[in-house]
Amino acid sequence: MIARSNLTSLRERASASARVLDVGGWYQPFNLATHVIDLFPYASRRVRDALDPSDVERFSAATWVVHDVCNAPWPFPDKWFDFVVCSNLLEDVRDPISVCRELRRVGNAGYIETPSRVREIFCKERLFLLKSLTGNIPEIGFHHHRWFVEAQGPHLRFTPKTTALSENRRYYITRGDIGRKLSEQESALAFFWIREFTFEEIFPDLRTDYLSFRRKAMDMLKKC
Repeated sequence: MIARSNLTSLRERASASARVLDVGGWYQPFNLATHVIDLFPYASRRVRDALDPSDVERFSAATWVVHDVCNAPWPFPDKWFDFVVCSNLLEDVRDPISVCRELRRVGNAGYIETPSRVREIFCKERLFLLKSLTGNIPEIGFHHHRWFVEAQGPHLRFTPKTTALSENRRYYITRGDIGRKLSEQESALAFFWIREFTFEEIFPDLRTDYLSFRRKAMDMLKKC
């Protein structure tokens, strides 16, 4: 799901672009895209879950490319697209660096969105302690995601997300810790880029990194 506060800007930029690529658009298609690349076929796309249901689809079966986005190169020329959209995909894939390289290669500008790292260590359910005592630990973040994603200026960082996150209470944050849910701005990483952006995988000592990030996150959330 696109952060709703960014959807208007996203639609404006796409509407003004002749060629727009939606990367991984099967689950929630972006109707203003002229092209889509996804592992699943056009006919099975989730039409009812479109990000912008009020817009008529600009893409078609002829401009829908079935392809594993981790396999480079994609079948498009360099800088062929005016705008590229990649929403809630990079945190899932086995090789986000390859995907980022292709995003940058085929696009002149774009929008990337993932859950924020804060959201990935946050449990939104109430009564976390009580449920944990019964052996039913609620989901922390999104269990199926592979990567924490962070942005610093025009740079993205990918840190592995492992099962160690749920094994130590000092690694994650519950709703009870801050007394509220996260806001949309706290929950999403929204990243607009023009011409270039950079990216890297980080492989730190995970336990030290998890502790350090939770401390920083708590400091930030308490100030809000």
